[in-house]
Amino acid sequence: MNVYTERLKLITRSPFWAILPDAFAHLAARLFEGAPMMAERGTTKPTLPGRVPSKLAVIPIRGVLTKDGPEWLGSNYDSIADAAEKAAADPSVKHIVLSVDSPGGEVVGLPETAAVLAQLAKVKPVSAMVEGLSASAAYWLTSQANEIAVTPSGELGSVGVKMMHMDISKMLEDQGVKVTELYSGDFKTEWSPFAPVKAEAVAYMQSRLTTVHKNFIGAVASGRGNRATKGIQAALFGGGRMFSAIDAMGHGLADTVQSPREFYRAVAAADEESKPSTNLWRARLALEHSKF
Repeated sequence: MNVYTERLKLITRSPFWAILPDAFAHLAARLFEGAPMMAERGTTKPTLPGRVPSKLAVIPIRGVLTKDGPEWLGSNYDSIADAAEKAAADPSVKHIVLSVDSPGGEVVGLPETAAVLAQLAKVKPVSAMVEGLSASAAYWLTSQANEIAVTPSGELGSVGVKMMHMDISKMLEDQGVKVTELYSGDFKTEWSPFAPVKAEAVAYMQSRLTTVHKNFIGAVASGRGNRATKGIQAALFGGGRMFSAIDAMGHGLADTVQSPREFYRAVAAADEESKPSTNLWRARLALEHSKF
C-alpha cells in the first residue's frame, strides 16, 4: 500500500465529518500535495507534567481529530479517552484542562469520547481553554467541560456535520478508464465514486446525517445546560456557524474570555492545594515548548 492510498483512507473511511469545510479542503490538499507529514512533537499527547505528584492534567485537543489517526494529523479520540480515564482514576490529579485548538474531525469515535469527558466532569473539575479554534467535533468535546474559556481572538461553534460524494466517473472516462463494479445487495454501491449518486441514496444518507446532527445538538445542550441561552438552543446552536469569543460568551457557549496566562492563574487560584509556580506553570510551559 503506497503513501497516497494510506492518506486517501484517512479521509474516506468515515462518511461523516464534524469539521470546518475549509479545514477539510486544506487537509485533502495536504494529503495529496506529496509533502511529507512530520509529527508535531508533543502537541497532541496528554501530559502529566513534573516528577512530583501532579495536580493538573493537560489533555490536548489539537489539529484534525480522528479516532486513531497519526500524530501529525492531530489528536485522536482513543488517546483523549484514555487520558481522561487515567486522570479520573489518579488521586493526585485534582483538575483537568482540555487545551483546545482544532477545526474538528471525523465523527467515528467522537460521541463515545464526549461521553467519557462528560463522565469525567462529574467526578473532577474539567476546564477547557480554547486557544484558537474549537469547531465542530472539537466543540462537541469542549462542551462537556464544566467551564469553557476562550482567548479574545478565538472562535468556537460550527455545531454541524457534513459528508460528501465524489463522482469521478467523467474524469476516468476522459482518461479512457471504465470501471465495472460487481456487487451483491441493491444498495452496496449506491455511494460509489465511479457513478453519479442517485436521489434515493442522497435521501438515505441525509437522514443519517440529520441523526448525527441531532446527537451533536443533544450533547452540546447537555454539556452547557441552562448556561446556553434559549435563543441559541432554538437556533440549533447556530446551525453550523462559528462565533467570536464575545458572541460565544453571550450565547452561553463559553463562560469567560481570557488569555491563556489569565486562565492558568485562575485555575491555580481555584485550587487551594495548587502551587502555580511549580505544577500549573510547568504544565503550561510543557505545552508551550511542544509547539516548536
